Amino acid sequence: MVALLLWLVLIGSGCTSRKSEATSIDAINQEIADSFRTHNLDFVKQAISQGKREARDSDAYYNFVVQDIIRYFYTAQLDSVLLSADSVIHYLSGKPYSKLRNDLMIKCMQAKGLYYTQYAFHADSMLFYQKEACRYAERGGDENDRLLSYANLADAYKFGGDLSMSAMTYRQAIALADSIQADTASYIPLYSGLAATYTTLRDFGQSKIWWDKCDRLWNLMTVYDRFNYLNSRGNDYFYQKDYRRALETFLRLDTFLLAYPDMEWEIHFCKANLSDIYLKLHQPEQARPLIAENLAYFGASGYNEMVMSHLHTQQMELALQDGDFGQAEALAARYPYRDDMRSEQGLLRLDFLRRFAGAKHDWKKAFEYEKAYTSLSDSLRSERVRMKIAETRMRYERDATILNQNLVISDKEAELMRIYALLAGVTAIVLVLILFNVYRRKRVKQREEQMLRRIVTMKMENARNRITPHFIYNALNHELLARQEGRPSSLGVLVDMLRQGQSLASVFCTTLREELNFIDLYVAVEGESLGEKFEYRVSVAEGIDLNAVRLPSMMVQIFVENAIKHGLKKKPLDAEKRLTVQVNHRDGAIYIEVLNNGPLPVVQRGGDKSQVGLRVVAQIIQLLNARNKQPMRFELGGYRTPEGEEGCRALLVIPDVYNFDIND
Repeated sequence: MVALLLWLVLIGSGCTSRKSEATSIDAINQEIADSFRTHNLDFVKQAISQGKREARDSDAYYNFVVQDIIRYFYTAQLDSVLLSADSVIHYLSGKPYSKLRNDLMIKCMQAKGLYYTQYAFHADSMLFYQKEACRYAERGGDENDRLLSYANLADAYKFGGDLSMSAMTYRQAIALADSIQADTASYIPLYSGLAATYTTLRDFGQSKIWWDKCDRLWNLMTVYDRFNYLNSRGNDYFYQKDYRRALETFLRLDTFLLAYPDMEWEIHFCKANLSDIYLKLHQPEQARPLIAENLAYFGASGYNEMVMSHLHTQQMELALQDGDFGQAEALAARYPYRDDMRSEQGLLRLDFLRRFAGAKHDWKKAFEYEKAYTSLSDSLRSERVRMKIAETRMRYERDATILNQNLVISDKEAELMRIYALLAGVTAIVLVLILFNVYRRKRVKQREEQMLRRIVTMKMENARNRITPHFIYNALNHELLARQEGRPSSLGVLVDMLRQGQSLASVFCTTLREELNFIDLYVAVEGESLGEKFEYRVSVAEGIDLNAVRLPSMMVQIFVENAIKHGLKKKPLDAEKRLTVQVNHRDGAIYIEVLNNGPLPVVQRGGDKSQVGLRVVAQIIQLLNARNKQPMRFELGGYRTPEGEEGCRALLVIPDVYNFDIND
């Protein structure tokens, strides 16, 4: 189900009049804002044109250009959004500061961030522009500007996949709205945005709380607020697999949009969701015309790759329900699954692919898609755990702040009542408060350290639990293949490897000797698939005590696995393959190198998100380095020997003095 970002709340807050600047521009801006809310776009266009003609200076003129940017969003003139925003930014660059110019810059940054979030998805750009909007809002915007900027940034985090940061930023925005006593309508996008984040995380208990809060504000919603609420609430029911209520919600949205025929983008977006539900209800004849209509509309617009990707998945599902396996397979080949798909789209595509492979009795691919689907689902569950930890900490800090404020208030009241009669008593109370504050800070520090240790432990356990089964599956596949082909089996080596792998997976750190012994067993199993010209060598410099060198368990093994999987297995079976592990000591550190004469890994040429192991290595090193002055590091790159041989080199550098204890 396609999720929708619709942060057109910038329309309202960006056009409100300033009490301190009661000018004609403010009055026109307010009229335009009111017309946006009532969807009177004809008046908006006329007022903007009149404002440009009668503008008394360039600042006033570009104020109405910004209003035009908002209108372009309403009418889906997306090229004009970027052109106009860039023209305003170019005009403002280098100009002296003024409140109006700063406000215009905030709106332009928000508009560009919204464009890169909703229509031309680009994670880096949307975060950059929303952070810039926050920076300008902190520089000179009013409280409403800050509130809107935080809300837009929270949504950018959500679409970028950082769901814990999204939820925390939404909650910060809600806290800010509480502190400035914002009007009730300002909470609508905050409640719906936080609810949609919980929907993405599949935490439907939390999402219902915030959707219900939003529903109670229906009478205060603008047209676009209502569209966003119904669309996102329907998505929530869809992900719960409550297709009956999802269908009711989207049919309600479809009826609502009949009164607004100029909202073409929103109308077709609703139809895309309806066709999805009809497919889930196995009503392909209901879905067929909707899919065709939406492919024509969104395909012609050239925007929103997210929607097109989803429509392609619907095409595949429709072909499968029609029993047209050839068409389904052709579509799957033409529009393949990509690791950079958003989580919602990725789960839907992988769900189709695993069912399609099962329908064709292609159990190998069905198993592969099932693993990918489970991995993506697990990542969402891990993100949900991470977010709950962050929320718990934030709530604790907020409660501690409230407690401290209450104590200060009580102290002030006591001081006023006793200052003339009980000076000694007041002094005693102050001393008690000081001691209490010292004690409280000490307790806070202890709890933060305990929380850090828990986070480290959870991430390490998660990393090992994801890697170890991967080794076992590969090893078992090799042994089964050997038996099928009549080749000698090395089950003894496999058993030893599994036993030692289980031992390593249960500990945080191990010695380099134990790590190398495990690698020897691993290579003995994996090496059978590399052909007769495979050569494996371990070189340890003289004077190094392998039993004295400590390192996180399975870290070097990850480099060896990647060397075989992404390097040596890419070469022809009859080609010479060399894998070398070198251990040296210099400059007060142990240098462990894993060399292979295969091609450079995909991660060196643009990134391969399937290489979970390298991300785990980077994560472990980052967590441990936070507790050490001399950092541990790793590198991945190429090498070239004097004889001209090229290949890939993975390097791990461990300082002689390094603390691996996460509990001290």
